[in-house]
Amino acid sequence: MSVSAPVARVLERIASGESVPVACAAEGVRVQPDVIVDAHYDGKPVCTVTLPWVIDGHALLFADESVAAAIADDRLAAMASALAMPVCIIRHASAPAA
Repeated sequence: MSVSAPVARVLERIASGESVPVACAAEGVRVQPDVIVDAHYDGKPVCTVTLPWVIDGHALLFADESVAAAIADDRLAAMASALAMPVCIIRHASAPAA
């Protein structure tokens, strides 16, 4: 996945423990909380999903490091393929700060 330099810096800040709104504000990047989108299967919408954050058009998903990496990667890959937008994934030891 290719992201702009400001989005990459936001992702680095968040991965370092900074909150999503603070990281986005510091880099001047547009952020939207609790975005509802359609998830698709075989090109058809199947359900709605609430994304915790959308940063400059990229869905931001968090992977809990306590879940086995292979399982988390499979789940996140399935979610990413169902969304009609680019997906950024950050691994965290626990739920990130809001």
